Amino acid sequence: MSGKYDRWFSDGTYVVWSKSAGAGENEETIPPSTYQARGSMKDCYWERTTKSGDIIDNNLATSAREITVTVRASDGQFTSERCAVEPVK
Repeated sequence: MSGKYDRWFSDGTYVVWSKSAGAGENEETIPPSTYQARGSMKDCYWERTTKSGDIIDNNLATSAREITVTVRASDGQFTSERCAVEPVK
């Protein structure tokens, strides 16, 4: 296969990674960007935290068709549950 494909980020916790901030070899990473989940979602939860685990922002959508969140380079981690996200084009 050739071409460029956007990566979907499934449920999980990801270390926010940018060129100026490294991550451990065995850690799942996500680059700073704006992400979106689309489709029929129930109990979709997302959370942005500091490197020490303090919540910066979060949301639980009991029912939604579209969710948008911006992960910033200054964030430590990003978590999503029951909603996969992809970069906004």
